[in-house]
Order: sequence, then C-alpha cells, then structure tokens
Amino acid sequence: METFLRFIPALGLFGLLACSTILLVRIATVYVSGRVHRIRASAELIGLLVVLDITIGPGLRFLGADSLVAPVERAVLAATAIGVAFLLNSVVRVVLWDGLLSDHGERKVPVIVTGSVGVAIYLAAILLVMHFVYDEPIGGLLATSGVAALVLGFAAQSTLKEVFSGVALNATQALRIGDYVEIDGVYGQVHEINWRSISVKNPHTNSLYIFPNSGVADRTILNFSEPTSRFRYFLTFTLELSSPPELAIRAIARELENSRFVRRDPKPDFNMLGYTSEGIEVRVRWHFDDDDHWWDAQNEMVMAIWSAMRKHRLRIAINRHWLGTGDEWEKLDQTGAADFGKDKVAEQLAKSGLFAECTEKDLSQLANSTRVLSLNPPACFYEPREPSDGLYFVLSGNVALYQPVDEEELHEIKVENCQEGQIFGLQSFLESAPRNYLAQAEIYSVVAHIPDEAVRKLISDHPEIHGKLQDDLAARAQQREKDAKVAKKELLAALHAEERRKLSEELRQNVGEMLERPALHHFMSLLSSKVRHEDVLKSTMAGAAIIAACRGDVDETEEQFLRRTMAEADLLRHMNIDHAMELFRDFAAAEDVLARDGQVFAMLDRANEMKGGSQIAHAIAVGMTGVHGTPNQKECEALVEISKRLDQEAPKWALNVEGEQNG
Repeated sequence: METFLRFIPALGLFGLLACSTILLVRIATVYVSGRVHRIRASAELIGLLVVLDITIGPGLRFLGADSLVAPVERAVLAATAIGVAFLLNSVVRVVLWDGLLSDHGERKVPVIVTGSVGVAIYLAAILLVMHFVYDEPIGGLLATSGVAALVLGFAAQSTLKEVFSGVALNATQALRIGDYVEIDGVYGQVHEINWRSISVKNPHTNSLYIFPNSGVADRTILNFSEPTSRFRYFLTFTLELSSPPELAIRAIARELENSRFVRRDPKPDFNMLGYTSEGIEVRVRWHFDDDDHWWDAQNEMVMAIWSAMRKHRLRIAINRHWLGTGDEWEKLDQTGAADFGKDKVAEQLAKSGLFAECTEKDLSQLANSTRVLSLNPPACFYEPREPSDGLYFVLSGNVALYQPVDEEELHEIKVENCQEGQIFGLQSFLESAPRNYLAQAEIYSVVAHIPDEAVRKLISDHPEIHGKLQDDLAARAQQREKDAKVAKKELLAALHAEERRKLSEELRQNVGEMLERPALHHFMSLLSSKVRHEDVLKSTMAGAAIIAACRGDVDETEEQFLRRTMAEADLLRHMNIDHAMELFRDFAAAEDVLARDGQVFAMLDRANEMKGGSQIAHAIAVGMTGVHGTPNQKECEALVEISKRLDQEAPKWALNVEGEQNG
C-alpha cells in the first residue's frame, strides 16, 4: 500500500505532463496548419524555449521571485523536450510518411501507424522529462509501458516488417510504378506500391499479383524498365555443322536492316555459344520499345532467321532421322513450283487489265521470262537507290511500299499496299531511274519478277500497254500522296512519342541527381518557409502553361498529364503538386502567356540558375506538346522558343513539322 501511495504522485505528474504535451502539440499544429513550414516552426519553438531557459532564471531573480526559479526552469525544460519531440515527429512525417513511404508525394500509410509512432515519440519525451527534470522514479511506468510496447510490437510484428521493408525498397528505388518487372517468376507491370504491399499486373493475362513488401525485399527483382525503358530479349538456335556460322549471322543481320519491331539502333548482336551434339549454338539479342511490341519483335526475329536460312540454303539443326524429313528448302521449292508455275503466272497476268490486249502466246512468253520470288517479312524485294530491273507482279500476299523521309533513311512512311494482281516498281521503270521506294513483304508474299527486257519487248509489240502503265501510275500516285500525308502525321506522332518517352526516362533516372544539393542545403530547406525548389517549379509550370495556352484554355486532360508525369518522374518527392497546379493555372491565364517578352517567358530564365532546372522544365514542356494528339504548328513554334530560352536542343520534329495551324 505504501508503494502504491508513493506511485500516485508520479502518475499525477505523468498525467499533467501528458495534458500539457497535448496542449502544446495542438497549439503548434494549429500554428503550422497555415503556410508556416512544420519543421521550421518546430525549430523556432525550440530556439525560443532555449533562450527562455537561459534568461528565465536571472529574470525572476532580478524581480525577487527566487522561489519560482526552480519550478519555472523545470517547466521550460519540459516544454523544450516536448518541442524536440514535436520536431522529431515532424521530421519523420516529412521524410518517411510524406517521403519514402508515399505514393509520389501522396501519403498512403494508415493513420493508425503514423499516430502510433507519434504517440511513442511523445511518450518517450514525457518519461525522460519525468526522470531527468523532475527526478521522479519511472520504473513502474517503464515496466508498464515496456509490457504494453512488447504486446503491441508482437501484435504488429508483420505490419512493422512490411513498413521497414517498404522503406528499404523506396529508398533504393529498385522499382517504381509503371516498371515492367519479374518477381519470383511472375512478370508484369508495377501497378501500385504502398506501405504494406506491391501490386504487379500481368498485361498478357490481365491478372493482378500482390506481393508483401518483405517478400519482395528478399527476392531477386528483374526490372525490364531499368536502366532504360527499352526492352531487350534473346533467342537461341542451333546451326547444322554444314552451315557457315558467319554467313548465317550476316544473312540474318541483313534481313533485319528494315525491321519494323526489332530496333535497328542499337543493332541486334550475335554470339556463338559453342558446339552441341546437334551443331553450333547461336544466340541473338535484340531491343524493342516496350511490352506492347514484345511478341511482334520476337515474331519478326523468328521470321528473319527463317528467311535468311532459306535464302542462303542454310539449315537449322533438327533430328531429321527421327522426324523422317529431308531437305526442307527443296520441298518448299517444289511446292512453290506447283502452286506458282509458269502456267499459273500466265493465268494471273491475263486477269490483269494492264495486259488485257495481249495474246495467250505473249503472256506465255512473258511468264516464261519471269522469276518467282517468295519472301517472308521483314525481307524486301528492293530498296531505295537500287537500279530498276523490271516490274514486280504480286501473285499472293501483300507488299508494302515505304518512302524514306530523311537522308539517313532512318525513318520511312508507308505510301501504298500492293495486293494480289497488282504491279509495283512502275515509276522507276517508266522513268528509267533508280528505285524511290522500299518494297517490303507485309506477310508471306509470292511475287513474279518480270525482267526489264521482257517488259520493253512486250511494249514494243503492244504500244498501248505503255499508256495503260502510265495511267495506272498516275491514278495510284494521287492515292499515294493522300496516304503519305496521313503517314507523315503518324510518323510525327511516333517521333513525338519517342522524344517524350526518352526525355521522361532521362528525367526519371536523373531527377534525384539534378535536384541534388549539399546536406547543409537540404537541412536549411527543411527550416525554410520557402517552397522547395521554387525556381525550378515556377519555370517548369511556365513552360507547361505556354504550351497549353497554344491550344486555348487549360483543361482537365492537361492537368492530369502534368500530375501523372510529375509523379512518374518522382518530382513529387521534391515538389508540391497542389502548389504546382496553382502556378500552372495562373501562368496559363496570364494575358502575356504567349508574349516572348512577357512575364511567363521570363520565368523560364530561372531554371538556368539551378542545377538540372532547365532539363526538367524542357522535358515537361516537350511532354505537354501533343497532349491532345499530334502537335500543331503553334505548339511547335512555342517549344522551339522555350528550348532556346532554356538553352536546350529543340526536337527535330518541332523544327520541321508541317502540322495543323490551329487546334
């Protein structure tokens, strides 16, 4: 009983300190709920209390209130300890809850977790004050709180494990939302990362896998989106010993020079892995743009290998004795001769209106002069600048004609599809000039090549055919022009999307380095009432507002794009999105938003004053162009001017665009 009576005053002091703590915290919270920075306010409060602690004793003694010195100094020390606890809780809130464990700046950790941590911090501060300031025994309270902490810790063991695992994953940034990853054999795109788990969505099965943070933290993660979002994959095959490996590799590389899904730059690379019981094992690795093109690229690679093997009569090693197969290429030639022999070619030519005036004998002679070609995509019948060697008549399949749009021939646009019964190669034949187009098999296609001499002999016997060929070319040229305009717009959109992807990728990978500051600078920014990276934020929103104003008033699509882009680039870990959107709307509504000498354009100059600022502002401005589709002329002109102000290189498509003149 006596022990319990001695414990009552300590319990009363604990209650008094707890109530005082709640009161101080509530007052501080109300104070910082406005525009005052939470950590700065905490530091100000502690500084004020330290000064008060130093001066309160001499002041009271000067006033003759010596009896009040000890209790008041203790009260000030207690308040200082609570202020330190408030500062520590604020740091945890900014760095952990709103930082490492946030979803691009949006807090995801439940209130029960954040509140429990806050209570633990304040409880520790109260116990320290009781022991070191008021010299009260806290053994009983420590025992009670220790038991409670043990019970709570055991109950929340799994939760705490997931929280700390989430901290580790976010700190290392091993994966981010939107990344394509493989975790424990499960492939998919990271759908959500929160304080407890990671969700991965498989795009092929449309199923969602949920992994606990602790399960991901101790597993090997294969991230296809790092270090770049461009994917890379491989395939192995075995050549027979009779097939020269260098010739096979060179032939496959040649087939892939005009690939549509396998990236031409960087080029695919080949490795001879060694000898097996069947032959020489070869591995080919290639790049492709994203998950959407995974199977298209792999299919194209398989078809290119097949085409190269067939063209050079090379053979992939298989158990021919077990399968009872012979020379597959010889069998394919026999099948082709049966399906598309000379009589079949003559029959197909007779159905064409271009040769309607020809006799059966003429068509038979023409068919006898032809050479039947069968190609698999991405193989080509001819390429630009090759000399004209006659006409090509499609017997089966579909052949696409592509027109190069730059001197380096890095990009082509499709201008025509030539289907069964149509002729291609007309223009270069009639003009006796080199080829202008790339003729590529869209699907497995069989084509009859009619030599130049045979066609000209037929024209000399039937002059009217020359006029028909010219009329056919003129009619198709008009359609080609229309198709070329559409294709150019599609190419512009593709180049624009590629530029946006590239800049977004660079921004995402380097934003931490771009905004990196010395440790002292980071500490001072926490104490400052100024918005973090305010100059970069203003210049970035100014560039986005200029582009948005080119199409009129700001709409929801543009705001959603900004929010998503800043989140994906991890900018929200450094900047406040709500403040950013306020700036964006204000700049876009300014009367001089498009004036080159106006205040909004002047904001761009601020980006050059900070490391990485111009790259961030330029990347966001490029991304804003074409949010509603293909960038128009006004957007591109504004982007070129923004690039100049930020001392960045303007995209080529913005310099050469012939887009819409208005929205």
